[in-house]
Amino acid sequence: MNSRLWAAGLCAAGLLGTGALGAVEYPVRQLTSDPVQEGFPCWSPDGSRIVFSRTPQDPDSPLMGLWLITPQGGEPQQLTTVIGEHPDWSPDGAYIVFDGDFGNWLQVVAAQGSEPLRILPPTLALTHGVNPKWSPDGRTIAFHEGDTLWLYEVATGALTAAFSAEGKLPLPGCWSHDGKSLYVYLREAESQQATIWLVSADGAGGAPITTDEAAYRYMDLSPDGKLLAFVLCEGRACDLWLMPATGGERRVQITSDPAYDDTPRWSPDGRSIAFTSARGGSFDIWLVELDIPEITAALAAP
Repeated sequence: MNSRLWAAGLCAAGLLGTGALGAVEYPVRQLTSDPVQEGFPCWSPDGSRIVFSRTPQDPDSPLMGLWLITPQGGEPQQLTTVIGEHPDWSPDGAYIVFDGDFGNWLQVVAAQGSEPLRILPPTLALTHGVNPKWSPDGRTIAFHEGDTLWLYEVATGALTAAFSAEGKLPLPGCWSHDGKSLYVYLREAESQQATIWLVSADGAGGAPITTDEAAYRYMDLSPDGKLLAFVLCEGRACDLWLMPATGGERRVQITSDPAYDDTPRWSPDGRSIAFTSARGGSFDIWLVELDIPEITAALAAP
């Protein structure tokens, strides 16, 4: 019996805690290694490139901005010279939306290079980053500000408040593949504790898909729509996990390094996940290669 199915058996026997299917490290590969802080990877829709951010301590550093690298590695190519976080690629591959100016602006840049454009009306003040996420049809960008999840219509500039929760932050993680709902982690405003929710994009509300409240962070939906990758932190230890997209208590831990792992993004072919990790001594971009049949079997085991 392989190690993860064995771990599932331990779970069923009550030896690993409810829902947890063990912590066995999958093969990882380092893509970047510059000592400046690197993070927030996002794949191009065709899987040929990964955009990520570099954030040196010196705001005037020539390394500041968004960069592009191939999944095979090599020398990164600079896309912007302004600070950019939480980049998200448009479904047609033409544009990248990101948090600019330390989260005070929402900006868009052409994927082939251009001067970034600031979007959203100046009357909507942004603070600390809004986690923009492009809808599957490319017509809408979801983001949050304060206790509200907003939808921005790209063609018209119209803004719609889709969801709000007083005293909590509805941080968008990803869209469902049909574009009808969003996965968000609903976080306490004054702490890191959160639950994962599936929220309707038409303003009809939402419901939690996790039964516990924990330090959940960034998440991403697999290309086939069946698995949700997410980050779970215990103290300063943060790792990547998978669970069924429908939620529940069944979950598989896919990284277990003592260093900080964060911001998972699926490759378009569903075989690997790009993520941020400090396991190399600085915050860099890494890939973890997955065995999806093994994971699916572990999640389905009694």
